[in-house]
Amino acid sequence: MKAPAGQAAVAAGVIAIGGLILWGSFHLPTGGGYAQVGPGVVPRIVGSVTLVLGAWLMREALTGGFRGVDEAAEASQPMAWPAFAWVTAGLIGYGLLVERAGFILASTLLFMLVARGFGSRRWPLNAFTGAVLAVLIFAIFNYGLGLTLPAGVLKGLL
Repeated sequence: MKAPAGQAAVAAGVIAIGGLILWGSFHLPTGGGYAQVGPGVVPRIVGSVTLVLGAWLMREALTGGFRGVDEAAEASQPMAWPAFAWVTAGLIGYGLLVERAGFILASTLLFMLVARGFGSRRWPLNAFTGAVLAVLIFAIFNYGLGLTLPAGVLKGLL
């Protein structure tokens, strides 16, 4: 049985991304500071896990395709341009706002726009969920790990 070309391409792309992350992580120091954990540790973990996931996806593609996915039926579906636009707007907005507005506000907006791209129309719930997640991540990085994420306009409150 021939592997579906699109699924094999996705798996190869995930493997390539994992390899690039892992390769880039070896240019970062592993040790450092009080905790002896440097900036290279997390990218090495992420790269390794991404490689494992890519290998798993490739195995799935080569052994009959992703389970429960009919590639021919998927190919006949039209592109969901509105969803693509919402997610793209979220990513671009995040990139433009993270330094100025701060991590929490930019991440909240990103969560809201991506959730909308996936079909959610519950703006208040999405804003609340995104804000809670962003505050938790900000607190873990800034106060737990001692790494500084941009506070932006909320600098006086944080």
